[in-house]
Amino acid sequence: MKNLSIVLILALARWSSTDVYAQTKVEKWGYFEIEFQAAVTGNPFTNIQLEAIFYNDTDTVQINGFYDGEDSYKIRFMPQKEGRWKYTTRSNNKALDDKKGHFLCVSPKVGNWGAIVVQDTFHFSYKDGTPFYPLGTTAYGWVQQDESTRTNSLKSLKNSPFNKVRFMILPHAPSGRELAQYPYEGSGKKWDFTRFNPEYFRKYEQYILELQSMGIQADLVLFHPYDKGVWGFDQMDKEEQYLYLNYVNARFGAFRNVWWSMANEFDLMTHRTVDDWDDYFHFFAEHDPYQHLRSNHNAGVWYDHTKPWVTHASIQSESWWRALSLREEYQKPIIFDEFCYEGNGDARIVALNGDVIRHRFWLMTILGAYGTHGEAYFQPKTNYQFFRQGGTFVGESAHQLKTLGKVLDGIPGQLTPMGNGWRLNWILAGIPNEYYLYYLGEYQNASWVLSELPKNQKFTIDLVNTVSGDITRLDGKYVKDDEVSLPGEPYFAMILRQVEQ
Repeated sequence: MKNLSIVLILALARWSSTDVYAQTKVEKWGYFEIEFQAAVTGNPFTNIQLEAIFYNDTDTVQINGFYDGEDSYKIRFMPQKEGRWKYTTRSNNKALDDKKGHFLCVSPKVGNWGAIVVQDTFHFSYKDGTPFYPLGTTAYGWVQQDESTRTNSLKSLKNSPFNKVRFMILPHAPSGRELAQYPYEGSGKKWDFTRFNPEYFRKYEQYILELQSMGIQADLVLFHPYDKGVWGFDQMDKEEQYLYLNYVNARFGAFRNVWWSMANEFDLMTHRTVDDWDDYFHFFAEHDPYQHLRSNHNAGVWYDHTKPWVTHASIQSESWWRALSLREEYQKPIIFDEFCYEGNGDARIVALNGDVIRHRFWLMTILGAYGTHGEAYFQPKTNYQFFRQGGTFVGESAHQLKTLGKVLDGIPGQLTPMGNGWRLNWILAGIPNEYYLYYLGEYQNASWVLSELPKNQKFTIDLVNTVSGDITRLDGKYVKDDEVSLPGEPYFAMILRQVEQ
């Protein structure tokens, strides 16, 4: 499912001035960075305004800068057109104002197709048009754990089929211990919400780029209701909230694998109104020049995904079987970012077995929706759960979903549900006249008559055992109304590809 992307490691070229550094060349959809050294009195996060205007022959883009600690200010920009770009800085500080320069944007390297965008209403693609099928997982607080856990999390993700991971920026619910770092200056419940801890955010950008090198999207959760009075990060006032959003957007927005999720279970944060959540969307719609994907995740009450600033529906619900009707209602891609986890806990949401998780993923694929995996088993030694702290997968579904990932990678375009009537409902999706994916699920057919195929076309058939992962090419070429012999066992799929005439 993932495609290896090369992380940009570009040398910094030193200007004639001793306090400004910038790159001279960057690939399309990479990120260009300028760094300034300037000593500033007072609060550098609130007292200094810094931006740059980037322009070429046809485009002008305004980008905000940010303070990175130790007298360092940075501006990051993701160029989306090749050629020579120029820029000029603006600031209320003379040391940072009216700095000019240029760089060359070159062709993207292998594995770099740009950021993810919505395509044809219900689907996703990379910016260059390459189809993207989200196959996600969840690890809310993995970046906040110790180095060993973070390393194991990356290894687990690298060896998995997942190409998207949801995780939180603000500290997740604590597990009876203090964290090594926090996002703000302060301690206990006394935090200065106007002074960020740059080291905390540097760790996030390090791992966002690590994920990018593995072809994994970083679905960043901006707010959540799980502080529960331990630290008070959920009690920022309105001005502090937008200072935070500005900082996160400036630091991470130039990374092509970033998605914005306004919250996890937004409706549990009862001290915030629907207007508040709308305003967060408006902020990114107005201040994110790259228009990264935007969503809002619910507990019980669903956000109104028909609103124009929402790019896709991010839903917590066991009603994944409603995918077709939700597509019609929202006219947007549907992601069930939480439909129950694999685990053995005391609540049904964390107690599905791996077979059911796998089966639901295949059904959602046929129904034109996308799923997000989660694992809730307690891991040996650490007693962590992957969906909370990351670490190591111990369940079955993470491994079993590799077959689905392989199948999705081989689809030559966007898959459309094609069920009509009892025979095909929840069974067939495809690209008419070109590619057909049958998933027979729990049905134990010993044969299948290909009455759905177009006339006068031939197809090859790959038989997929979705449990074992075996994919077998059947002998011969098949046409409309041919009968295919099947194993007579559940959980098989068939892939039909048109043969050139």
